[in-house]
Amino acid sequence: MQQEDDNDLGMGPHTATSEELVGRPLVRKQRTGKPLHASITEQQVSDLVDTFYGKVRQHPRLAMLFAGGLSMEWPEHLDRMKAFWRSMLMQTREYGGKPVPAHLKLEGLDPEDFADWLTLFRQTARDLCPEAAADLYISRAETIAKTLQMAVFMQGRIAPPDAFDHGVMSKDFLAFVRRKDQQDES
Repeated sequence: MQQEDDNDLGMGPHTATSEELVGRPLVRKQRTGKPLHASITEQQVSDLVDTFYGKVRQHPRLAMLFAGGLSMEWPEHLDRMKAFWRSMLMQTREYGGKPVPAHLKLEGLDPEDFADWLTLFRQTARDLCPEAAADLYISRAETIAKTLQMAVFMQGRIAPPDAFDHGVMSKDFLAFVRRKDQQDES
């Protein structure tokens, strides 16, 4: 019965075969060092990062996670995040960190934390940026959240297309993943 429920949700386990991957060229945009939108500036990135992480530090749950997981002081972390967002939206190539291993080290991290993180991020981007720039920041943030959740919680499994809603793992898919994890533990 459980197997039917999982398959009805389109969440049955699936591993891509080499045949499915062949012929799918990796397409990367050329890094030009130019902003993805004319309104995106270094100052805007700096203001967004400072304001956003100010909100994170006030959030009861996120503040606790960051306090326990930072391997550096806040000013260094903010500088690193500014370089990250300039790399993402201004195509500067200056960020050389590894966000997945850093997030794998966070103890107690839940998929729900990404929803809170994204809510604060969306709000900050909308408050500080012109609409087109805010949309770009938010789109990148949702992709980042999805990628990090897959790395932290999926453990190599492939998610169905409807597993995420605007960067947040759906409740149905989260329940499926947790059931699978419990089954694997027994």
